[in-house]
Amino acid sequence: MATKARLPIYKTKLLKIYGLTVCRAAYSPTHSPPFVAAAILSDTTHILYPPTKRRYDMRSQETLWWNVTSNTMSSVKKVVRSWNNRRMRRAIIEALETCGLDAEGKPAVGKVEGRAQGLKGTLIIHALPSVLSTKFVDVRLQMELLIKELIRRSD
Repeated sequence: MATKARLPIYKTKLLKIYGLTVCRAAYSPTHSPPFVAAAILSDTTHILYPPTKRRYDMRSQETLWWNVTSNTMSSVKKVVRSWNNRRMRRAIIEALETCGLDAEGKPAVGKVEGRAQGLKGTLIIHALPSVLSTKFVDVRLQMELLIKELIRRSD
């Protein structure tokens, strides 16, 4: 019988950013898969272990791994949480593009003012219930604030 490996200890650090009210963000300069993928990868007998392992082995270590979760809004229906996650992902992608990066945190091709180096590491964004009543423009501005802070800390 195969033994379960222990879940990896995440070394993400909660970012304290003034003005960020729609989410909590945790960042680590090292790469780690999200919690569900980590649980699958910790059990070699799991049915989804081979495809998950292959997917994370093929993933580039030179990019920013980011994901959005809404587990803090468990009292809200699934359709609302899914809508919110899509909305926040779109806001993050637009914020990255505004800062001269592509959706993976690499410098955008053709940008004159683009960064020489992209963002690397793991960014986990936990949506807070206040995001549901916040307009998309304000969500995008807060995501820009988050990305600019990540860029500042990586320089």
